[in-house]
Amino acid sequence: MIFKNGIHVAAILLLLSTAAFSQKKNTLSIAFYNVENLYDTKDDPNVDDAEFLPDGKYSWTEERYKKKQTNLSEVIDSLGGGPSLLGLCEVENRGVLEDLIATERLAKKNYGIVHENSPDRRGIDVALLYKKDDFKPVFHQMIRVVKDDEPNFITRDIMLVKGNLKNNPIYILINHWPSRRGGEAQSMGKRFTAALAARLTVDTILKANPLANIVLMGDFNDEPTDSSLVHGLGACANAEEKPCQLVNAMSPLKAEGQGSHHYNNGRHMLDQIIFSKAIMNSKSKFHYVNGTATIFKPIWMQETNPKYIGNPLRTIAGQKYLGGYSDHFPVFVVMEY
Repeated sequence: MIFKNGIHVAAILLLLSTAAFSQKKNTLSIAFYNVENLYDTKDDPNVDDAEFLPDGKYSWTEERYKKKQTNLSEVIDSLGGGPSLLGLCEVENRGVLEDLIATERLAKKNYGIVHENSPDRRGIDVALLYKKDDFKPVFHQMIRVVKDDEPNFITRDIMLVKGNLKNNPIYILINHWPSRRGGEAQSMGKRFTAALAARLTVDTILKANPLANIVLMGDFNDEPTDSSLVHGLGACANAEEKPCQLVNAMSPLKAEGQGSHHYNNGRHMLDQIIFSKAIMNSKSKFHYVNGTATIFKPIWMQETNPKYIGNPLRTIAGQKYLGGYSDHFPVFVVMEY
């Protein structure tokens, strides 16, 4: 349903619900966003960034780079009231993150950065932005994903960050699992390998503290019902499943047919936020507010081309510059503390 002035009813409801949570005491948001090829315009000889240079395939000029940064800052500033924790993927380096948090819309948020270069051949990394007033990082480490039967296999590291969110100890794992390039079935084993690496880290944390607060977020390139998430990572659709140590907050959205990524006229729930069971307990001091898992997709972030109506408005499609945001919609959840 759309009003005569072009405003979508769903967008209005989303904005109202987000505003309500942001005004409620002792709540904050946690989000994840695949920002799609956030490259600077400088040639880095250590990565394959040739396509994203001024004379490259996509004519990636300083003007287009700054437009991308401005667009992303608009999204992040609007996302869940401005998330206290924001996981990102497809960022080239720390410099693009420093430029992002220095934009007019985000400078006032006082964001800090956790980032390390990963071995990905294209140089795209995961990262964490955090509001310095809300989160105090204690340490971070990068978890290498190794496939024993493919010694030359290279993918993004998983980032583990430990810190205190509003004085609540928390572990965050930021993921960008291998893509479906070459076919979903053919690439499934690579994502299952990444799932096992993440699960090993989760098991290590839970062995030391079964009530640990753990958040896994990322572009998993698989859906909540796929084997890598269900059997590799062990993420349940709800906390009542037994045995269950991890709960996928995005499972209800997948069940409704929603998706954060659109491909071949299909919606795919690739971007997810997953919690340890302790966070799903509404009686805990620090917990997930049930039912707040949201795909952030206001009308201004969507395609208006009738052929692709409702899809994420990308920066570049094929070789055509669209000046949009990303090929993924971000996701967020609301936490109470």
